[in-house]
Amino acid sequence: MAGSQAAVAAAFARERWLLPRRYDAARARALDRFLREELPKARFYAPFAGRPLSGLPVVDKRTVLADFAAFNRHGITLDRALAVAEAAERSRTFTDRLPGGVTVGLSSGTSGTRGVFLVSEAESRLWAGILMGQLMSTACLRTLLTRPLRIALFLRANSNLYETLGSRRVSFSWHDLTLPVAAHLPDLPGTDVLVAPASVLRQIASAKPAGLRPLQVVSVAETLEPDDEAVIREAFGRPVEQIYQATEGLLAVSCPAGRLHLNEAHVHVEPEWIDHQRFHPVVTDFTRTTQYVVRHRLDDVLLAAPGPCPCGRPGRSIHAVLGRADDVLALGDVPVYPDVLRHAVALAGDLGDYRIEQHGAEWRLATTAGSSGAMERVATEIGLLARRLGATAPAVVPMAWPVEAPDAKRRRIRKVS
Repeated sequence: MAGSQAAVAAAFARERWLLPRRYDAARARALDRFLREELPKARFYAPFAGRPLSGLPVVDKRTVLADFAAFNRHGITLDRALAVAEAAERSRTFTDRLPGGVTVGLSSGTSGTRGVFLVSEAESRLWAGILMGQLMSTACLRTLLTRPLRIALFLRANSNLYETLGSRRVSFSWHDLTLPVAAHLPDLPGTDVLVAPASVLRQIASAKPAGLRPLQVVSVAETLEPDDEAVIREAFGRPVEQIYQATEGLLAVSCPAGRLHLNEAHVHVEPEWIDHQRFHPVVTDFTRTTQYVVRHRLDDVLLAAPGPCPCGRPGRSIHAVLGRADDVLALGDVPVYPDVLRHAVALAGDLGDYRIEQHGAEWRLATTAGSSGAMERVATEIGLLARRLGATAPAVVPMAWPVEAPDAKRRRIRKVS
């Protein structure tokens, strides 16, 4: 245990104080070493030994799942990994490992295909150090000098990966999203760092539990939308920070300036541009050697931020994770990106929470509140948006509130067909 904590502390110190001083040189050396020494150990990549990164194939989740054993150094099959992960999901006990101390986990499968990830104990420690080095505030560091820091994490599933955060100086608690949020509220007073999906943070903010005055509030797993951010910020008196993580690894962490900084000290990101602002990331994680993530194309749509970040942190930054490719609706051949549609919906006034689904030429709308005439106001704003885009407005019709599992990621905007 002491060795594990020392490894996390070392990774934290490198991330916090050393990497920023030799950013470009360190990442270039690490990527080169990874391609030369580590990548040929995976069966899929052995035929490509010696090629530069640009000479390797671009893959996606379906490619990896089709021959899972070829993308990890232990030759672990998908069936074997799924058996362990699904048993943990059923029992709600997430401590089992595969031989060699390998942790297996599942993504929530918002794109329709559940991702599977494998990490070693060493990679778990590195992840914990990197995450805390990038995210932990000065106030939290001061707290660590006097007492253990209390971190509450709300997620669909726990993992040995997250448990790595726990130590003598960090008290980590996982809160199961398959249970009602109200059931967790009595445990939250005294929490220093509150980490949860945006929709859950908003529920907690609305409940206003006595004694909950976190030093940091962090949104994970879902798109953080401006209306949620405003409600959560007002309730806790803190800016809402963000972690952007996927099956493919830790991809970005927010900074004091409000941008998300891509984790380029450890993950090489090639933008696949959609237009002059938005792109799909093609990622290569050169720190993971259990499961290889190399030129992996994500369906996520990211909004680039121009120029250097005011915070001074090196590397590329983004304004937001806009959603997945199937969160982009269409008016004929004209794409309607989630950030553009959210702005139009906001102009329609108070709707409470809402869901918009595209079913062909119909855009279906459900709201939880809102004043009378909400449907007509939304239809008007969408019609104006369509006109600006040079497209034909859709038929906006009401729908019942969709049935959503309590642990499902919220998706306000979704293209069904």
